[in-house]
Amino acid sequence: MDREKKPSQDDVRPQQPAHRQKTDDRRPRIGVSFRHVNCTGSGSVSSTRWQPTVGSYLFAIPSFLISLLRSQSPQRVQILYDMEGLIRPGEMLLVLGRPGSGCSTLLKALASSGRGFEISKGSQILYQGLPNQRTNKQFKGERVYLAELDVHFAELTLGQTLEFAASTRNQPDNDQIARATAERFGLTDAYGTRVGNAMIRGISGGEKRRTSIAETFIGGAQFQCWDNSTRGLDSLTALRFVKLLRESTSSKQSTVAMSLYQASQEMYHNFDKVMLLYEGRQIYFGPAHLAVEYFTSLGFEKRSSATTADFLTSLTSPEERIIQEGFKNKVPRLPEEFANVWKQSDLAKELRAEILETESVSCANDDAGRAEQRQLWTSTYPLSWTMEVLICTQRALQRIRNEVGATIGAVIANGILGLVVGSAFYSLPDSTDSLDQRAMLIFFALVVNSFAPAYEITIMWATRPVVHKHHQYAFYHPFAEAVASMVTEFPTKLAMSICLHIPIYFLANLKQTTSSFFIHLLFMFANMMTMSMMFRMIGSLFKSLEKSIPPTSIISLLCIVYTGFVVPPAYMKPWLGWFWRINPVAYTYESLMINEFRDRLFPCAAAIPQGPAYTQVSRNETTCAVIGSIAGQQTVDGSAYIDLKFGYVEEHLWRNLGILFSLMIPFCVLYLLASEYIPPQRSRGEVLLFKGGTSRRMPPKRCEEKGDMTIHVNEEVKVHAANSSSRPIDTSIATNTRPGANFFWRSVNYKIKDRAILTDIDGWVKPGTLTALMGVTGAGKTALLDTLANRVTVGVVSGNVYVDGRPRDANFQRHMGYVQQEDIHLHTATVREALQFSALLRQPTTTAKKEKMAYVEHILEVMDMMPLADAIVGVPGEGLNVEQRKRLTIAVEMVAKPNLLLFLDEPTSGLDSQTAWSVCSLLRKLTDNGQSILCTIHQPSAQLFGMFDRLLLLDKGGTTLYFGDIGKDSSTVVGYFESHGAPRCEPHENPAEWMLQVTGNLPTGSSSHQSSAKEHWSQIWQLSPQKQSVIGEIENLNDSAPQTSDDRSGSVGKREYGPSIMCQIAVVSQRIFTEQWRDPTYTYSRIILCISIGLLNGISFYNTSHDIQGLTNILFSNFLLTQLFSSINQLVIPRFINGRRLFEARERHSQSYHWAVFIISNLIVELAWQTLISVVVFLSWYYPLGLYRSLPSGTAERGAIAFLMVWLLNLWANTLSQLFGVGIEHAELVVQAATLCFWLSLVFCGVLVPPGALPRFWIFMYRVSPLTYLIEGLAASELAGLRIECSGVETLHIQVPQGFPARNCGEYLDDFAQGAGGYVVNPDDVSQCQYCPVTSADTVLSRFGIDTQQPWRDVGILAAYVCFNVIAMFGIYWLARIPKRSSMRGQKGSV
Repeated sequence: MDREKKPSQDDVRPQQPAHRQKTDDRRPRIGVSFRHVNCTGSGSVSSTRWQPTVGSYLFAIPSFLISLLRSQSPQRVQILYDMEGLIRPGEMLLVLGRPGSGCSTLLKALASSGRGFEISKGSQILYQGLPNQRTNKQFKGERVYLAELDVHFAELTLGQTLEFAASTRNQPDNDQIARATAERFGLTDAYGTRVGNAMIRGISGGEKRRTSIAETFIGGAQFQCWDNSTRGLDSLTALRFVKLLRESTSSKQSTVAMSLYQASQEMYHNFDKVMLLYEGRQIYFGPAHLAVEYFTSLGFEKRSSATTADFLTSLTSPEERIIQEGFKNKVPRLPEEFANVWKQSDLAKELRAEILETESVSCANDDAGRAEQRQLWTSTYPLSWTMEVLICTQRALQRIRNEVGATIGAVIANGILGLVVGSAFYSLPDSTDSLDQRAMLIFFALVVNSFAPAYEITIMWATRPVVHKHHQYAFYHPFAEAVASMVTEFPTKLAMSICLHIPIYFLANLKQTTSSFFIHLLFMFANMMTMSMMFRMIGSLFKSLEKSIPPTSIISLLCIVYTGFVVPPAYMKPWLGWFWRINPVAYTYESLMINEFRDRLFPCAAAIPQGPAYTQVSRNETTCAVIGSIAGQQTVDGSAYIDLKFGYVEEHLWRNLGILFSLMIPFCVLYLLASEYIPPQRSRGEVLLFKGGTSRRMPPKRCEEKGDMTIHVNEEVKVHAANSSSRPIDTSIATNTRPGANFFWRSVNYKIKDRAILTDIDGWVKPGTLTALMGVTGAGKTALLDTLANRVTVGVVSGNVYVDGRPRDANFQRHMGYVQQEDIHLHTATVREALQFSALLRQPTTTAKKEKMAYVEHILEVMDMMPLADAIVGVPGEGLNVEQRKRLTIAVEMVAKPNLLLFLDEPTSGLDSQTAWSVCSLLRKLTDNGQSILCTIHQPSAQLFGMFDRLLLLDKGGTTLYFGDIGKDSSTVVGYFESHGAPRCEPHENPAEWMLQVTGNLPTGSSSHQSSAKEHWSQIWQLSPQKQSVIGEIENLNDSAPQTSDDRSGSVGKREYGPSIMCQIAVVSQRIFTEQWRDPTYTYSRIILCISIGLLNGISFYNTSHDIQGLTNILFSNFLLTQLFSSINQLVIPRFINGRRLFEARERHSQSYHWAVFIISNLIVELAWQTLISVVVFLSWYYPLGLYRSLPSGTAERGAIAFLMVWLLNLWANTLSQLFGVGIEHAELVVQAATLCFWLSLVFCGVLVPPGALPRFWIFMYRVSPLTYLIEGLAASELAGLRIECSGVETLHIQVPQGFPARNCGEYLDDFAQGAGGYVVNPDDVSQCQYCPVTSADTVLSRFGIDTQQPWRDVGILAAYVCFNVIAMFGIYWLARIPKRSSMRGQKGSV
């Protein structure tokens, strides 16, 4: 090959402008050379894997033990094979390949961002002569990899995000740098807008993508890897970014490697080198302008209309590459053959020689020269750790300030809770009647205080992806962000603590001395800080939020049980009693009790004996009826009370503060270390998951004629569908497609508040035509599709939309298809199941089920997804890749047989050019057979653009720039713009990009284009004759429409939903159950968590003694059983919200099934799971208590009542969580609302404050609390009729006064015992009497307002609460969510 030959015009990058040649000598120059780079899937990942299920987890341990006995080594998946290359400073490398070819893995390997795969031994990657490990340690910030995911702090504005990035670079004028960068990327208008997320309204998706690019750009890394970073950007924005990167690379002499899926010719011209991958093998690396010449010399032919990037990528597709005449048997066909030919080529030999020369020069540098070079390099982290903490603190304060409502809300919520609790214990008396209530109040207030910081785990995990990304960019150390979060949360915690405890302290009349009050606040705040560090430590030790929830819940329960109040130290079981000694809540409680009761005498409120028979007994001859009393004394020493009952001594007051700090500091240190060194959970390499029991191990097939090789592996592992997109489209689908409808609209307007999204849009879609909807980011393309599809839920819409001359009716959405931009699918379903679900619910009932299933198989063949039919959709990294997901999204709509029209929102975004061509070819086939299609499209090549019949072009602000025919070779649309003064569209220009340039959406390098851009093209369109022709055609379509109803869907066409309600319930319930069965992590988490709560509860009160404290323990065991609510609440709500979002985002709009079916199906599935959970919870809790052994009668009935109570508790918690879930948009708010309702029910259930002690105002809360009847029913089933025997501490000692006419203690106390209900322990003694104040549990329970005679009434009431929740779910969903969607349906003719 003659490489000195002057390349053709299409293959030569234009001469660089003068300003590109200027370099900054003070910047580091990092060239990258790599040889023998091989990558495999990390761990023992096989090429395909079973989807784990609840059942498969049961056999996990036996399978693991069997695997240990096998001597064979685990299979590894080869991703990249023997890569080599050289990128010099100032050069840009374009990495091309189909999805699954290994482009992302290569870029990650070069950037040392190897998460999810392993770089094999022997691989060599050098950065200006330095090895990978050394560069990563010393100069980490000089390498960066930008993935497709946009991760930012939603609370920050776009400007604050960029300013923070600039502040980490240790440069002056951070604001100016950020603003200049925002201007270069067209983000000036959104500079003050918050980034936003699902909860916070913010910038658009395109702006967020550019923000990610700008943030990376500010980082200034000298070696940059951009992985398909233009995805989601329109063609002009993408081109501008590539040109900007070209300028930066040349001026700063940085090094760039970039992958693009749809690279235009003008983009291609900006790259110095190109690398082509074919199923993980390198088949070209060299100058960009020599790539075409190299492959044509091998015998391949480039079409004149194809761009260079498309031609190169097509070579990796056997169906698309064109072989020259005479080379049919000479060209390589298999990936290995291509790679071998490349390795033997002259270009490859020269490349290896250059690599060796570069490495030898680097090694020859002496130490002094290398040291001098390093002085120019930035350090890994430019800022000192103190500055890192400072800027992270500033950012944290900005986040709080921008979302101050959440902080204020948390403080106010604590204040309200303090008022509620304080008023419930209002004005406790200073007598012995308040001793137990004071202890209970301090305990409950401490519990609320201790677990207030638990939310920080969720917040920490919400910020962790951003922190990890910035750590990869070397902006700061993760521990700096951890320190900043602790510092900024300190004032919030202090405010929360003060607002919670001031009302409790003074309303409840706790010890009214200044020192006691401040000691109380001090210990409460120290406890909150210690618990905060503990929760942060637990969260940081695990690699995912799901894994951190179970241990957090279990430790929280242990902290409550082993505080010292629920189970006093003397009653603690040895197998868990040790936890009391490391429990920070226990030490806090001891000091709070000492602070409240020390140096304090409580007047006796009730003395023994008393009554008519004891009038001659003086007060000094009686005994106070509380623990710690002394015979003859009318006061009880508070210190004696807490010493005898709890074992607390005054000397421990300040000792415990030191213990708290000694626990807090290690927790904090471990938290900081874990934040720095434990990264989030790694993906395990992208791999397909198949449904268990399917034939998933299909041997690689080689087509001898075409050289096609398929292995069922995803993305970076070889994927069958990497070659599937180019297979011919089956035209037999035409026989299943009915003619579409004439769909037209007139003067459509859409406003949100005062902002116009769409303005006077006219147009139509006719059967057999393919209409393109184009415009730059923010032009309102998706908004127009949503408006026409009747999917708008907010804002004001006006105008007229007709289907064959009639307004859209109630079943319009069921008879149309809408391929959304987002690929929204249930992650646990298989491809076949997703299609079957759509077919069963959306095809008419007149179609037999067998026929529907056959049509599903037909669509699988048409979309070439049959090899993936049993693959799990999954999540990115484990499941279908981007291209496969897009195909599934289209297939889901096709299988529904839409007989009116089909909308598609950017179906080619994120796809490579060949797959995009395949998708558009499919659309062309559908339209050629009568379908009506409207499709938005980004970055179309000239060939793709030419496949469309008509164009609707929108400008920013939603105004029309053009609507009409495109014409052959785009002649009609080009002629329109040229006739109104646009510069001529040159033959080599892409008409789609040319239109955006001339209409002024983005500046271009052409001065003529820029001058034309100043024209008001929307005004030109409004005054043009073409606009009048459009109006006339719409009137003709309306006048010529049939006057009679044309039922396109058969006899059931007027039904809003296809199948019956019962059929819908069966199909949806089966899917939900299958979803949970295939998510063992979720299912086992809630089962194990609930079992843990029951088991820890049961064994902590194992075989509880039948004394007064034992009776109290049983009551609190019932009380603590309600903590099942928190476990159910935290796990059920996020899944329910995700299911609701899936339903409302796709399935409801397409009228797949009724909204009531969604609720009923979730209730049915949860009823089954909660019943199973209730059984295991009951067994693990009820029998360890051991009460069934000593029940006086009715053991079976009482056990049944206890089980029903546990079952109804689970159902109540589940239905209450779902009740809030149907009415509130975001999961975080749902959890907070449900938790608040639970806490209120808990406070007023009668255990903390007996109904007789409640203020009159709160009595209604006691009666309406569902937990009141739960506690009463459980207590009645466990304790009714149980005989009580006092312990030695609980026994009261009474002396028989001299002169009293009684021979012994029995006679002396007989009258009092009969009236009070106690008994004399030693009736025959004559001097020192021992009296137990309680004989039966019924006496104690009556003090708590518990009626032990009507347990079945309590079962019925709790069941009524469950039924109320269910009924309210339907009512709230209808009120909160139905009106705002149905209200958009206007009167006849209106949108």
